[in-house]
Amino acid sequence: MRANIFALKQLARVKQWTIPELARQLGINYSYLFRVMRGEKRGGAKLWCGIYRLCKKEGLLVDDFILMDEE
Repeated sequence: MRANIFALKQLARVKQWTIPELARQLGINYSYLFRVMRGEKRGGAKLWCGIYRLCKKEGLLVDDFILMDEE
C-alpha cells in the first residue's frame, strides 16, 4: 500500500495549496512529503495519519489517497 501521489497533487491544486502548504495541512515536514512525492519514500504512519486527519477535516474519502501494491 502506498499513497496516491496524483490524488495528493490534485488536492493541492484544487485547494490552491503549494506543496509546502499541503505538508503543513498534513502535519508533516515538507522534506518528508517531497521525498514521498518523488518516490524516494513510501510514506509511513506520519503521512497516513496526516491523510486521515485531512480527509476527515475536508470531507474526503481516505480510499482516494491509497494505492494498493500489485502482488
